[in-house]
Amino acid sequence: NLEAFDVPLAEWLGNPRTKRAVAKKFDAFLTDTRAHPDTAPLYVDRIRTLAGRNMRSLEVSYLHLSEREPLLALWLADAPELVLEVFHGVATEAVLRMFPGYAAIAEEVTVRIGDVPISDSIRDLRQCHLNALVRVSGVVTRRGAVHPQLRLARYDCTKCGAVLGPFKVEDEENGGATGPNECAHCQAEGFPGMGPFRINQMRTVYRNFQKVLLQETPGTVPPGRVPRTAEVVLTADLIDRARPGEEVEVTGAYLHAHDAAGLGCRSGFPVFSTHIRANHVLKR
Repeated sequence: NLEAFDVPLAEWLGNPRTKRAVAKKFDAFLTDTRAHPDTAPLYVDRIRTLAGRNMRSLEVSYLHLSEREPLLALWLADAPELVLEVFHGVATEAVLRMFPGYAAIAEEVTVRIGDVPISDSIRDLRQCHLNALVRVSGVVTRRGAVHPQLRLARYDCTKCGAVLGPFKVEDEENGGATGPNECAHCQAEGFPGMGPFRINQMRTVYRNFQKVLLQETPGTVPPGRVPRTAEVVLTADLIDRARPGEEVEVTGAYLHAHDAAGLGCRSGFPVFSTHIRANHVLKR
């Protein structure tokens, strides 16, 4: 029973059995959801369109998900990073079942969540929104350059030459990755980037990474107030999706990161910076 748990949701979703159950439900959702009883499966058609256009992402309606699988929709709103990780894997497997050679075009198919019914104002984002799914709108005022970002890190043991990993990036904002403390082949000890372990540049997996600054739409700012902004992180096929001056709607996870050069370090208080890791971008 997926609903019978007495631990924090993040811990419950980290359980392998829970992940398998969520994956099974989402796979059934992709293969069986129909707009009308007498029509073909909706997302099977979308997968065919995706493959025909060599796309790398599959758009899923939050309204369809909440109607068919309300528990998954609730968990997606509360823990988007953990749930989307499972969704991406299921979507990739579904595409490869229909088109076995598609891995040569896209190693992973990303699920993009659209039609989220609740919209938040940038001004109203608070602690209660952290690690949750949010939808905000505003005007792009600045767009940064595209940089490579660590996704999966592999390390070389300089003592025996073994390649260790992959290790998933823990702090994507700062590019930090969890690495080996001991070589499984020669038992040499050390830390990532120190001792006998050096990152393998050729076999480490990167992805495109870009930051944009989203500002409140002028008409929504209360009189006498300064427009507030939110930093948005774009990855994969969302790169360059929004240009400065355009009004966009962004759906993604509202996250925090340690502000190493900000107020927290200067004052000694644990202050964190926040950003939105975009999952879906729509021009208005």
